[in-house]
Amino acid sequence: MNALRRASAAWRWAVGLWLGELLIALVGAYGVRNHVAAAMDEYVIPDDHLLYALAELVHAHPQLTASILVSLVTTTLLGFVVWTLLAPLLLLRLGREGHARPRGAAALGAAWLASLGGAVATSAWHLALRIALVVIASQAVLALPGIVAVVLGVIVVLTLTCALDLSRVAVVVDGAPGTSPRTALDGFTALARAPLRTVAMMGLGALGWLVVLAGLVAVLRTGGAALPLMRACAALATFLGLVRLAVALDVPPWSRAARGPGDQA
Repeated sequence: MNALRRASAAWRWAVGLWLGELLIALVGAYGVRNHVAAAMDEYVIPDDHLLYALAELVHAHPQLTASILVSLVTTTLLGFVVWTLLAPLLLLRLGREGHARPRGAAALGAAWLASLGGAVATSAWHLALRIALVVIASQAVLALPGIVAVVLGVIVVLTLTCALDLSRVAVVVDGAPGTSPRTALDGFTALARAPLRTVAMMGLGALGWLVVLAGLVAVLRTGGAALPLMRACAALATFLGLVRLAVALDVPPWSRAARGPGDQA
């Protein structure tokens, strides 16, 4: 409940993130829109038949597939970069329960810039771990039934995401060295230390995905007419992500929980 209360108090930040996501989607769709317009010449696609018409266009103009793939890759990478840069700022804004947080825009900005390098570094370590673990996990589940493989794959990705959240908390809030691979690995240790918190974080992550999936299904079933619903689902998923970060802030301070006796100064 504390996490939900802190996230609700930062609702303006959730709205800002959501608008940023819409802007990224708009940027990614710009190139596709231009290619579609060129393929259609003077014709116009009705909004309520957008996706169906796009499928027909891709069949008639295979070169549009490359444009769509480039758009998806671009928006994914841009979203990853933006979230990596903003996650430390969000953690500082949410603050750990019972701990002082930066007051005022200037103090918040200064604290964000001071922690940004370490947060980016630990994100880079986690990216390397994610690539390695996803490759290993994908090879391990290939022989399993489809639904089992999907469930295990989702669990692996959620675990990696939550471990990254906890490593960022250690760097941004507790001053852990983000350049150290130990800090990245400690994110997984923190997950194991508090199973209930881990389940809550993974549940919030899974719920966010389900919300977005529900919006996507609605858009596909209506041929594009449910785009406002999709945007509303994206807004809810953004807020759930903010709640997940607030839950991550409940981790004990890194200096006591993550460091071993031999690491103490």
